[in-house]
Amino acid sequence: MLRVTHTTPKRLLGHLRKLMRQGEALLASPPFLTPADEVRWDARVWICFDKIADSQTFDGALELDQADIGPIDLLNFDRPDRSAAEMDELLRRRIRRRLVTLASVIEKVEALAEAPPAQRS
Repeated sequence: MLRVTHTTPKRLLGHLRKLMRQGEALLASPPFLTPADEVRWDARVWICFDKIADSQTFDGALELDQADIGPIDLLNFDRPDRSAAEMDELLRRRIRRRLVTLASVIEKVEALAEAPPAQRS
């Protein structure tokens, strides 16, 4: 369930659409993306999601991310490094998946913005 408490739905839509454009621009960028390229955008998306939805709402997206990258173990030096091409594909897949989630949230906020004020909550 979405909750919009700190702003109006229309203003939130503007912010979400801006995040969508930035994600699409990342996908359009030439190869090879680095984790630093993706993490700045992804962090802003998650901060926005945390402000407007219950914490369990996006658990499925987090599980897919975990399946892609495996357990985060910074001290595991035996883990083979990914090539630049493999990392690029992984990051682009994560960005595309996040854009789908973002599009779904945008649809829900659009419906909320069109609802009469008495039904917004």
